[in-house]
Parts: sequence; structure tokens; C-alpha cells
Amino acid sequence: MDLYDENIARLIRHSLTGELSEQEWGELEAWLHDSEEHRVLFEKIKKEIRISSESSLFRSLNDEVAWQKFKITTRERKRRVYVRRILTYAAVIVLPLAVVTVFLFLNREKNTLPIASERVVKITPGGPRAVLITADQTVHELNGVQGQREIEVEKGVVIKQGGANLEYDSLVAPVQEVALAMNTLKIPRGGEFRLKLSDGTNVYLNSASELKYPVRFDEKERKVYLSGEAYFEVTKDSDRPFYVVTEEVQVRVYGTEFNVNAYDLQNIETVLVNGSIGFKANESTPERMMEPNELAVSDSRTGLSEIHQVDIYPYIAWKNQNIVFVNERLESIMEKMARWYDVTVFFQDESLKDLRFDCNMRRYTDIRDLFFFLEKTSNARFALNGRTVVISKK
Repeated sequence: MDLYDENIARLIRHSLTGELSEQEWGELEAWLHDSEEHRVLFEKIKKEIRISSESSLFRSLNDEVAWQKFKITTRERKRRVYVRRILTYAAVIVLPLAVVTVFLFLNREKNTLPIASERVVKITPGGPRAVLITADQTVHELNGVQGQREIEVEKGVVIKQGGANLEYDSLVAPVQEVALAMNTLKIPRGGEFRLKLSDGTNVYLNSASELKYPVRFDEKERKVYLSGEAYFEVTKDSDRPFYVVTEEVQVRVYGTEFNVNAYDLQNIETVLVNGSIGFKANESTPERMMEPNELAVSDSRTGLSEIHQVDIYPYIAWKNQNIVFVNERLESIMEKMARWYDVTVFFQDESLKDLRFDCNMRRYTDIRDLFFFLEKTSNARFALNGRTVVISKK
């Protein structure tokens, strides 16, 4: 997608105001995954924006980011903000090698833009939601309220979906079948899903994650492609190694349980629960073996990696429906909460990102209960403005 696309500008604006729909989220995710430049740009915009819970939704950016001025009028009686005219404004982001301009179009007509704090939005924990895309690009919406049903993913191959589970029958593709039919399971923000592959392997997918996999594995190997986070319970098959590929990191498995967190490509975390696995940080690095209760942290770009013993529970607690933090930075905590509760997070004070917390609670906890705990144990204050969490000092 074009970096200067007006549609992308609209998606960015909606993500910042907490108005992003599930379909829009998918479009924005595709744009972010399209290139590193897009991700850098988006992060810069998020970092530069400051929200005031007492005034307008956006404050001005610093000298590095020049926003063309726009005017809004607040009508106290209706407690809404009205766009007085057709407004076009630009955010000019200075990147290391280029100057990139993003045009954010508010409205072409006289529409209303509610202040986030004035909108009553119910923030709920994530739940079973996913989108299945078959080889012929047919899209199937999946959710936990659907009863048992069957979906034909290729001619003669029918899979079963019920609640938060998607199951493929045990099938092996013939050797002569060169092209394997690939399916993709996408989990949106605020979603989770369990997938049973054709070899019997169970995959638990976390929010904002995606798994690409064949309908049937061939007779030589089993390979899947992951972005985001997933917990794998791999069916043992000594004749067909199982590979998890994320960007350039590759994990080789013969039958084991492990978790891969690849949200940050410069900090890919692999935790081994039992069995043994070998991983490569990228194609140019040798394979390294892991043992149970070890964490491997890899950078797919540099090939650098390190392995050490850890308490694995905090890394896999999400799969067991728990939220566990051990001396974790608030910035990292809120990144996870943003994905699970499908909210946008803004820090009014950068120093608050370095606050550290210990926490152990159920994953389906009301987000306000989490904020209550964090406020009671720190000098941070949490405010909900629509789907935006504003964090400030007390």
C-alpha cells in the first residue's frame, strides 16, 4: 500500500482515536506488515502525540513533527466537537533517510468527531475471534458464539469449527503434490483461537497474531509461518520435523510444547516447556538447541541470540487464561493489554513507561480492576477516553 494513501491516513487517525473497526484493523495491520518504514512511521506518530483528558484529543507534536493547524469548536451543551470546515492536515515525519508526509483527512463533509472522553465505550477482555482465509481467498469470520459447523477449505477437504476451536482432519499430502494448499488464520486485537492442524498439533493463537499453514502437510516435513504469538503442542513424528518460521527465525521441533512471541522482530522470545527444539536466529546463523525451562531471545535482523534458564510461567500464562508480570516495565505491560483489550495507549509522561510491576490475575479481568491495582502500587493514574487509555502522573 502507498505510504501516502488517504485511506491509510484515515486508518491511522481511527487507531489513535479508538474508532478502528475490526475490518479497518486488518487493513492497518496489513499496511504495517508491508514494510519496516510503515511501522517506524506509525510508532513515531504514536510517540509524538500527547492527549489531554481535559482539552482536545490531540496536542501539538514536537519540533520534529509539524502539524498544519486545524480548528475545532467545543459545544458544551452537546459536549461534542464539530469540524467547522473541510480540514486537511499533514504530519511530516523526519525519518533517518527520508521525509515522509502522512495526510490525515478528518472529514470531507460537516460530520461530528466526538471527544473520546465523552463517548461511553465498554472495554471488555478479548475472546474467541478469528478470520480464516482459504487458499482460494475465501474469507470466513469465526467467533465463539457459533455452533458446530463445517467449512470446505479445498475440494473434498472439510474442517470443523465450534466455539473457539478450528480442527483439520488427519491428512497427508501425496509426494507428487507439489503445491500445498495454504490457509491463513488471523486473530484480531482482542481475539484468541485454538487451531488443530492436520497432524494433530494444537496451536493456541494470541491476539493480533497470524498463522499460515498447509491444509495437509507433506510426507517430508511440517512447516507453518507465524507472526505475533502462539503456543504449540506439537504431535511427535520423528520422520517429519515440525518447523515454525517467523520472519527469518526458524524453530525446528520433533514433538514438544513451546511458546513463540514474535511481536517484536528485534526481540523474538521462544520458551521451551518440554521436549527439545533447535532454533536459528536467521539463515546465516547455526542452529542452537534448547532444553526445558529455557528462554531464547533472538534478533532476526542481526542474528544475535542468547539462551538462559527462566521461570517459564509468566511467558505462557496467557495460554492458561492468566495475566502474569514479574518486574515488568509498564510500557511492556500496556503493549500486551492494548492487544488483549483492543485499546490504544498514550503516556503523558515518558518516565512512567519505566515503572515496574508484579502482577498475577485472571486474563478476563475487567481492565478497570487492573488499573486500580496499578494505581494503588505506583504514582501513575489511568483514564479511559473511549478506547484510549491515558496514563499520567498523580
